[in-house]
Amino acid sequence: MNNHLYNTEWYKSLFLDIDHETYPDNTWYRNHDERNFDLVNLGSSGGKWAFDYAGLNIKAMNWAQQPQTLVEDYNLLRCFHSILRKGGYVIITIMPFTGVNKQTGLYDALKYLKLDTQGEPIEPHLYHEAKRYADNPLLFGRPAYHALKQYLLKQELKTDRNCNACLDYNPMTEEQLEKDADMWMKGWKQQFSISDFEAPLTAQNQLGRKYRVRIMRELIDFCAERGYKPIYVIPPVTLFLSKKFTPRFRDIYIYDYLKEVERDIPLLDYSNKEDLMGSELYFNSFFLNKKGARLFTKQVLTDIGVIKS
Repeated sequence: MNNHLYNTEWYKSLFLDIDHETYPDNTWYRNHDERNFDLVNLGSSGGKWAFDYAGLNIKAMNWAQQPQTLVEDYNLLRCFHSILRKGGYVIITIMPFTGVNKQTGLYDALKYLKLDTQGEPIEPHLYHEAKRYADNPLLFGRPAYHALKQYLLKQELKTDRNCNACLDYNPMTEEQLEKDADMWMKGWKQQFSISDFEAPLTAQNQLGRKYRVRIMRELIDFCAERGYKPIYVIPPVTLFLSKKFTPRFRDIYIYDYLKEVERDIPLLDYSNKEDLMGSELYFNSFFLNKKGARLFTKQVLTDIGVIKS
């Protein structure tokens, strides 16, 4: 039964880049001649939807994923940095909670397993357990049996989970956007055990902050030692979500964190750029759609100086 499960859309969806087109691993190198890329961007969900290099005169890769921790950013860069030319840029996408650590789990370790990294795991936490599930997906229980049934009955539906990002408009009403922004804020409170966004960091989040400071320093130093140019980029969000990020919130969770890192690298901050906050550039209150991503990417590359406006 496992042999059938390996062919299901459900099983394939558990892993990143199963076709080896996003990351320059050993399989990618055997099928592509391109080398000496100008730029890569790291980041979590906001970075994934913020950058679209299609049609631009630049060799670039988007390595952000939804979700992705800073540790995973660093490990991806360590594995695949050789694709960059000397002097190439590394965009470090700064999200509202980049500076607060979180516990990762089985699915976080699982999603990187199909990358050909010569045995170095991107997410070491639970790596061996994730490999056990990847080799024997029946361990997932009900989802696996449901996928197997659909596959054998030829009733699988191929769904594009990224379809909203391909829109050039926002499908949400203003009321829906307001509710969506509230949902993100509520979810972050639960995820990071925060009761008040304007209160000082909890003891747990202070420990997580120290860890994230260390990882960011290592990432930036790794770039500098190899002749790459790291840059912080804070993407915009809709006005619906932005207005919930008070000045105190931004200081605690973003700017204070970057100060603690104590690395003198450029910061491109688009979080207050009103012409990038229009909801028509997004597919919810948080993530840029295709139209917004192309506009934003061109703006960032122009500000860096790698393309002309």
